[in-house]
Amino acid sequence: MEQIVKVAVPRPIWNTYDYLYTGKGPCPEIGARVKVPLGYSRATGVVIDLPSKSTFALKPLGQVIDKEALLPPDLIELAQWMSEYYHYPLGSVYETMLPSAARKGHSTDFVLDRLWKVTANADLTQLSRAHKQRELFELIRDQGPLTDSQIREREIPKARIDTLLEKGLIEEIERPDEVISVTRPDLTLTPEQNEAVRSICDSAGEFKTFLLDGVTGSGKTEVYLQVIEKVLDRGQQALILVPEISLTPQTTRRFDQRFGKVKTLHSMVPDVQRFQIWYETATGRNPILVGTRSAVFTPFKDLGVIIVDEEHDTSFKQMDTLRYSARDVALIRAQRLNVPCVLGSATPSLETLVNVERGRFKSLRLSHRPGTAEMPTMHIQDMRAHPISGGICEPLLERMESHVAKDGQVLILINRRGFLPSYFCTNCGWKALCTDCDAKLVYHEQPYRILQCHKCTKEYQVAETCPECGKESLVGTGTGTQRIETTLRQRFPDVPIFRVDRDNIRTHRKLTALFTELAKAERGILIGTQMLAKGHHFPNVTMVAVIGADGGFLSTDFRGPERTAQLIVQVAGRAGRAERRGEVWIQTFDPDNPDLEVLVRSGYEGFARNESHIRRSAGMPPYQHMALLRADGTNPETTQAFIVNLMSKVEKLGIETLGPILAPVARISKRYRYQGALMSNNRSALHAVLKQIRQERTGHHSIRWSIDVDPVDLY
Repeated sequence: MEQIVKVAVPRPIWNTYDYLYTGKGPCPEIGARVKVPLGYSRATGVVIDLPSKSTFALKPLGQVIDKEALLPPDLIELAQWMSEYYHYPLGSVYETMLPSAARKGHSTDFVLDRLWKVTANADLTQLSRAHKQRELFELIRDQGPLTDSQIREREIPKARIDTLLEKGLIEEIERPDEVISVTRPDLTLTPEQNEAVRSICDSAGEFKTFLLDGVTGSGKTEVYLQVIEKVLDRGQQALILVPEISLTPQTTRRFDQRFGKVKTLHSMVPDVQRFQIWYETATGRNPILVGTRSAVFTPFKDLGVIIVDEEHDTSFKQMDTLRYSARDVALIRAQRLNVPCVLGSATPSLETLVNVERGRFKSLRLSHRPGTAEMPTMHIQDMRAHPISGGICEPLLERMESHVAKDGQVLILINRRGFLPSYFCTNCGWKALCTDCDAKLVYHEQPYRILQCHKCTKEYQVAETCPECGKESLVGTGTGTQRIETTLRQRFPDVPIFRVDRDNIRTHRKLTALFTELAKAERGILIGTQMLAKGHHFPNVTMVAVIGADGGFLSTDFRGPERTAQLIVQVAGRAGRAERRGEVWIQTFDPDNPDLEVLVRSGYEGFARNESHIRRSAGMPPYQHMALLRADGTNPETTQAFIVNLMSKVEKLGIETLGPILAPVARISKRYRYQGALMSNNRSALHAVLKQIRQERTGHHSIRWSIDVDPVDLY
């Protein structure tokens, strides 16, 4: 038979290509992968249509990889929508959508994970000096049988498994079929939780969007679990999106306890295993999937609900290449599949709140914590006229002493890592700046003394004398996590102190071990960046201190106050989650800041009302639609000339513009950055203009430019 086949190739290509299938077997289905000739090479592509005619001279189609469609119709339609909405090549959309192993043509004939148990009467003398092997043996003995995947999740290499097998200390056993078994806990839902579960479940089989707006600790996860249980009872599947990898283990732990082992997708999962989980979900063998941003593209056999946890989190937005929002894509996908979509947050984004206000989303409110747990009290700590040690004023240190003395734990949030954020000469005014970026170098004490650029990660030696004047007059100012740790170890020599930031916590294993150690301590102090604010449970924390919030409220980015308020409320929710009521203290040099005052007085709900009024008056999102044009290049003059020319074309098309201007961080990695904003009350008009300019040529090979629809930051 002969059939024309239209193929999209997962590369940065706008075009699709027509080929002629002349095979003896059935024609490949729409959504199947095929090998095709492309120029002087061969590529893996996806069949997206079977047209009846073509205007091209057709080359023969190559190998058909999949007997059946790998991508269902809803994902084929979604890819087209994303290409048009985000103004990005269709090939690049498929490049983002498909797992790496799928793009490379890996077969779907997967070998199932092996299942291991320890052998009877194992001779452990063979492990007398092999401590790592003994750890693995004891893990399988105490927690097994375990699969290859479960062992890899603990960052244990396959070679160690093979070594134990060679020594006869473990053996492979037959793997049973995976079955979801629901464990129903003995608990009573609150009336608000019951109403939320009922409303979501009543919308089965139709597209509705729900905002599960629950204060921290109000039981949003239990609502998710109850909804998923009902979805599984109908024989359907569930997708749960979380913003960051650090949240995946703790989320899956809750799901494992309720449903047995669930599958997870994130960037740390090996390529082939990622494709296997993806394919098992597509065939229906995997009923529950928990994943980060890109998991939204996973095919499902019969999806019953999509849940986006912490929907406000900016991690759902891809910040480079295809700049999509996983939250927004989840809504489009739910709409096309006619399933409910649940957006959960204690601090909803203003975009989501406006959609509730306009009747597009239904709000489900959880206003109380279950049981006797109370919300923490919030206070402002004026830093002025008080002695300051390592960035913390004396009254705040005294309050920490009071909580620790009562066997409480204190959590300190400072969203700045390192020791000193600024390093300069008091004699001539020289500043330590990165040679490749317009950014100050940050002084780090640990793991060794260096100056580091937090934009490009380049490191420099710490000079003892000023490079400009030669004087021994170099000092640092400001405060980071390392400086606070040093200060508190001096002030609290007998109290366990823990620090959580990217400098000392790089794996889930370390993070889990640290939290386990903290849970065992009766008292302690935990210092960290925003990693601490995202959903972690610290039952013994009775006080939260927020350091350095002033910068966020005074940010040049119009979204700065919103993100700062969300971070404060999220970290405040870590306090007093057991029987002891918590306190939250926000340290500031500007206690009269209106954003801070309304947040403390009226909570996030009051802050959101106030911020919405400001945004509406200023004509900023979510009350206008925005797209950002970004350009960067090695030559500032040619890059500026390009963005000025591009923005002038936009103005002629009748769209309001802001800029172009240098980006707030004007140079990163030796590339100069410019940007301009497009604003419109009419989304269709905005996209019509973007469509006209999206294939604009720069005329210079060193310039890169991009369109960012619905940007979440201006940096």
